[in-house]
Amino acid sequence: MLILMRKLLIIGLLFSVLPLARADSNTPVIAVIVNSDELKIANNELSLIYWRKQLYWSKGQRIKPVNLRSEHPLRQQFSQTVLGSLPKKQIDYWNGQYFNGILPPYSVNSEEAVLRYVAQTSGAIGYIDACHVDNRVKVMMWIERGQISTSAPEYLQCP
Repeated sequence: MLILMRKLLIIGLLFSVLPLARADSNTPVIAVIVNSDELKIANNELSLIYWRKQLYWSKGQRIKPVNLRSEHPLRQQFSQTVLGSLPKKQIDYWNGQYFNGILPPYSVNSEEAVLRYVAQTSGAIGYIDACHVDNRVKVMMWIERGQISTSAPEYLQCP
């Protein structure tokens, strides 16, 4: 029993340190993108959109969120920061929502696919590595080191 308690304590300590390990300089900055300057939300609304609890923009247009595939490192980072859990932990939630007629956000395989979807789909919102943003989309928010902000990072290091 004592050994089990020690193991659980060690596991708990490891999980409490993990967010700090992800906040290093090698972690990419994520740009949350839309196709219009008119589409705006507050930082706390981003999670509501991706949990499909907020379905419309302020002017009544339907929100069409897009995700990268669940194994993609940016999806992992986005999910952990915005939704508070990794995609594998969200399966039960989405299975329950399915029976209420609510589907998860559309999922694509690449950042280029996210760019194209957002650029060509009215009301779409997505996320990509900030270094891959181009003139087809507008950046609404930035996710850097586990923080969501509407201000661009002071320094963006792109290869």
